[in-house]
Amino acid sequence: MNSQSPAVSHVEFMRGLFHEYAGITLPLHGVIAAEDKADGSSVTRADRDASTHVLKRLNGYTPDHGVISEEERVSYRPEARWQWAVDPLDGTASFARGLPVWGLGLGLLEDADPVAGYLYFPVVRQTFTFENGLALLNGAPIPAAPDHIAPDTRNVMITAIHEYVDVRRIDGFRLHNLGSTHYHLMMLAAGRCDAIIAGPCFLWDVAPALPFTRALGHVERYLDGSPLELDALMQPHYGFPVRQPLLVGPADVVDRLLRSLS
Repeated sequence: MNSQSPAVSHVEFMRGLFHEYAGITLPLHGVIAAEDKADGSSVTRADRDASTHVLKRLNGYTPDHGVISEEERVSYRPEARWQWAVDPLDGTASFARGLPVWGLGLGLLEDADPVAGYLYFPVVRQTFTFENGLALLNGAPIPAAPDHIAPDTRNVMITAIHEYVDVRRIDGFRLHNLGSTHYHLMMLAAGRCDAIIAGPCFLWDVAPALPFTRALGHVERYLDGSPLELDALMQPHYGFPVRQPLLVGPADVVDRLLRSLS
């Protein structure tokens, strides 16, 4: 098998990996405490155990691919054309408090182009995969968003943005924070929210989801209106080059939100 071909499916491998991931994380859900990291985020033993297992499995499955993971200080094969961007446990704060929305995200990049994504949320029992142009939720095509959305149900999902913007200036949308940028982006891809706004984050926070949202024609813009350029996130420390929130969604919705926040 040519593991570097975009036409090759990784779904079967991911199905096994997701099952193993649940075995590692679910017994620890809500029963272990989180610790503070230097960047102000939190980490648990589950993050570290999941990261160790996922990297071992990926390196055995695609040894010619690089791996950039949140919980690893040194990336594997950073010079490789194909890279896995891995968030071993997105939503650590929710995980540690026993809340349901958290999970694993893996994005496959060719150079700086996100071409496939695989995300798994064990408690809510949702698996999202995108490869070869096909977006699936629990193995079935993600339905198109409805043509009509009642105004009172329009919503924007937000993560860690209060330091940067006054959310009271956002008009016409309900605001929700479910605790996971990955899950917010998947809800955008599934037509269940109208846009997302994420605080400054890292390659592994967005790469697994971008194949889904970009296939729908959605755009990514920093608060100053400039576009997200993934090339800038491909070098250590893999974070946003500007300390600004990122907005993702249809261009007209993102433009409306930017005007209200400017």
